[in-house]
Formats: sequence, C-alpha cells, structure tokens
Amino acid sequence: MRERHRRFVLEYIIDLNGRAAAERTGYAPGKAGARAWELLHRADVQEMLQAELKAREERTRVTGDRVIHEYACIAFIDPSRIASWGPEGVTLVSSERMSADDKAAVKRISVGGRKGARAQRFELHDKLAALDALGRFTGVFTRGKGGRNAVPDYASPENRDWRDELRRRIQKMIEQKAAALAEVLAARKIAAMKELERKAEGEEEKEEEAAGEKAAEETAEKSGAG
Repeated sequence: MRERHRRFVLEYIIDLNGRAAAERTGYAPGKAGARAWELLHRADVQEMLQAELKAREERTRVTGDRVIHEYACIAFIDPSRIASWGPEGVTLVSSERMSADDKAAVKRISVGGRKGARAQRFELHDKLAALDALGRFTGVFTRGKGGRNAVPDYASPENRDWRDELRRRIQKMIEQKAAALAEVLAARKIAAMKELERKAEGEEEKEEEAAGEKAAEETAEKSGAG
C-alpha cells in the first residue's frame, strides 16, 4: 500500500469523513470527494480500514452487543434492586451492593434538598423507550390479532422465560445481520474494485509525475537564480 493511502485511512477513522480525510492527506479540495470515494473502494484500503476499526473497537469495546446489552439493562431493571420505599420514604441501596447492570439503568440519584438532609430520590432511564428499542430491533412487536404492536405468546406475562427468549433472539439477529451484511458488501465490491484501482492508479501516477516535474522546475529556477 502506498504511504499516501495509508495516511488517508488513518485520517478517515478520525471522523469517518472521506472528503475531509482526503484533504488532510494532501489531495486537492476540488477532487477530495472523488478521491475519497475511489480510495474507499480499493481492496487494500478496505483491508487496512477494517483492521483499524476492529482495533479501535477492541480498545473502546463499543460493539453492537454492548449497545443491546445496555438497552437490556434499562429495559429489565427491577427498581427494588435500587431502593426500598414505604410510608417513611425512600432508602437507596448502597452502590457497593448494586451490580454493574443495575447501575447502568440509573439516570440520577440525589440526597438531601428541601425535604431534609436525609431525603433520598432516584430516577431510572426510560424503561419503555428501552423496551421499544429492543422490540423494534428484534421484531417482537408484530401485527396480529392484538393490533399493530401485538406481543407474541412467548413474551406474554404468563411466560416466565420471555426475557431469556428475547435475549436469544437479539443475539441471533446480530449474528444473522452481520453475516448477511458481509456477504452483500463483498458481492457488490469485488467486481468494481479492480477497475477503480486501475483508474485511480493511473490518475494518481499522473498527478505525482506532474508534481515531480513542477518541483524539478522550481529547483532549477532557484539554482539559476542563485
């Protein structure tokens, strides 16, 4: 891979803006968009790009599984694991006794205020919004006798295993979507990549030759002036 192409990849993963990355790499602003499109369709650029994104994913651990897991923490939280309450008010559970999943569902906790120094309050992230996101992602909400958003039998309150079933469906869909996407992208790109590479190589060589000639002329002019 050419050094310039390698630098383009490193610039691209900063903000995933192809045009801006091409400009920062040194391509002319007027051609930066076209150059970015061509480079992103090169096999070697894609290979390095995917490797860099994978490395960043491993460093940050931001994956589809993690996003879904965070939604599940919010959707399936039991408030009694956060606090107990009664006529005397609310008593928060110590954070040391809470699991990481339960902590992820907490939006806000406050102690004290107008109701007294010992007043305790807590607020969770939107449980219904999280359930809706999971339902739309997994296809749990379907058209049926119960209406547009009918809930399938396995998710009914009578079935104690509906949460496990939902988690299994989430994992299965993640795997299926990833595999299908990979196949589609591969089928679309392979045929076009070689032709794009050939054209891009020719144009870039011309640009480099022109830049070299210009640099040589400037050097000759400076030598003559000296």
